[in-house]
Amino acid sequence: MADLTLHDDEPEFSVERQDNGDVELMVRADRTTVRISIGRIYDSAATLAESLRHLSEDVSTDIVDGWEDYPDDNDAYISFDRARYHVSLEGTRVGDYLSRDVAEIELARAMVASGVFPNAWYLTDHGNHIDINDSIRGYHDEGGDGVAPLVGVQFEPGDRVWYAGMDWPHLVIGDWGPAGVEIHTDGDHTIRTHVTDRSELRPVED
Repeated sequence: MADLTLHDDEPEFSVERQDNGDVELMVRADRTTVRISIGRIYDSAATLAESLRHLSEDVSTDIVDGWEDYPDDNDAYISFDRARYHVSLEGTRVGDYLSRDVAEIELARAMVASGVFPNAWYLTDHGNHIDINDSIRGYHDEGGDGVAPLVGVQFEPGDRVWYAGMDWPHLVIGDWGPAGVEIHTDGDHTIRTHVTDRSELRPVED
């Protein structure tokens, strides 16, 4: 008895009846061909046909219908660490943000910019992966390959604004409409604040 494991994303299968009457099942995968002869008896061929039919049904009911995707290195991820939501796409860093909503929007934009749309996951503190595909896709347009416009955007990156009661100006990092505005103090981009109450912001008038 021998075990043979072959990995191939597109294996080939065929069943043929040879010139001598033998029925042969062929599997070609990973540059290897496996041929199984079941002989030339009608009952054996009929049994093979029934077995293949049951196998097809098993694939449909047990695998395809209950399909569950698993994370891999080429997927998209959002994780939370040190008060930031970190975004990566296909192993490449996109950025870090103070709001998960903003992180999801930026991930959706990064997919459109790169032209790749892999599965998206949120990585919890305990190392669990949560499927966030529906949320990310919600920021794409109807065609699925563009970014849907955000409602309520007021500011452009680099705009100077007054924040709340502070007497020094801030610069806008980004405005994500309903997801809020991210700013940093003028002169120190490391001091970042995420603002959801737009009444706390007003443009600096020159």
